[in-house]
Amino acid sequence: MSIDKITIAEAAKILGVNKKTLMRWDALGKFPSEREALSGIRYYDKADVLNHAVWFKLRKKHKENLRELDVIRKEVDKYIVTQPLGPFDKPHFHKLEDMAKAFDNLHKWEREHKKILEEYSTLPLGFHAKVDPDF
Repeated sequence: MSIDKITIAEAAKILGVNKKTLMRWDALGKFPSEREALSGIRYYDKADVLNHAVWFKLRKKHKENLRELDVIRKEVDKYIVTQPLGPFDKPHFHKLEDMAKAFDNLHKWEREHKKILEEYSTLPLGFHAKVDPDF
């Protein structure tokens, strides 16, 4: 085995998954392994496993970030100016501090989201298409 190849146990540990999960992914063609001719032992390219580990981490971070956006948008939407359709007897005024906090949270989210998207660029060219053709 060459230095750039790792066993299924090592790959599973790096990826934070069970060996059986890797075997299933291999069978489905989602994360194929190489096999030793005589023994049939699975080996993985170390760089590929490390790139997938980064990908998994980024996808998790990205999904959490997008979930946060729903909460932030609901808060920001309260402060969007709208024209009342009927009589306007009791105007509702918002506190400037509350509005500022909501929009600050949105801008903070946007900065974090931009960082996550930039982190994707650390992966090798073409890697995105390999793991997620719709990306």
